[in-house]
Amino acid sequence: MKTLLTCLLVLAVAGAAQAQTGVYFSEYLEGSSNNKAVEIYNGTNETLDMSTIVVERYNNGSLTPTATYAAFVGLVLPGDVFVVGNPSTGVNATIVAESDLLSDLTFYNGDDCLLLYQNGVLVDSIGQVGFDPGTNWSVGGCATSEMTLVRKADSCFGDTDPSDVYDPSVDWDCYPQDTVSYLGSHSTLCDVVVPADDTSWGAIKSLFR
Repeated sequence: MKTLLTCLLVLAVAGAAQAQTGVYFSEYLEGSSNNKAVEIYNGTNETLDMSTIVVERYNNGSLTPTATYAAFVGLVLPGDVFVVGNPSTGVNATIVAESDLLSDLTFYNGDDCLLLYQNGVLVDSIGQVGFDPGTNWSVGGCATSEMTLVRKADSCFGDTDPSDVYDPSVDWDCYPQDTVSYLGSHSTLCDVVVPADDTSWGAIKSLFR
């Protein structure tokens, strides 16, 4: 019986850890000129209040945030996305049309990091904080500059270790510069995360329902 309870607790803690990561970056555009955008996906079964979201940008290998964005407004339904586009002139019309917000959050280049927080908890990151790769992070033809990165359909959780070596090919499908046809929605094979059981006790209770 003791062994069974131990196993249940381990499963519960694992479920709790997953329940904190149902929100993550689902698309990243770093294209020609000002054609830039970043998309946030709500992979939970509850409406996401964007006021709980904070994004930090770290430029050129900085160990501290170059800019912090916390004034997001709006609600994102389960399975939907929130798109932040570049506010500069000359941006691709599709980026502007699909954007829920135009912000200088997108004033990044391929060697800059983005960190995503929900309710003060780090849930995803792009790049490696404290390291300047030069032009970009690039592995196997997948790069964080001059390309569009779309989250892989089977990549279900964010990268919550922004200090580790960054390989964009692990979690992203990479498309040619200025690809915008995927912006505004996200397709996934992942199960919906249930925030209602995001505590160990809640996860334990769910095993007996």
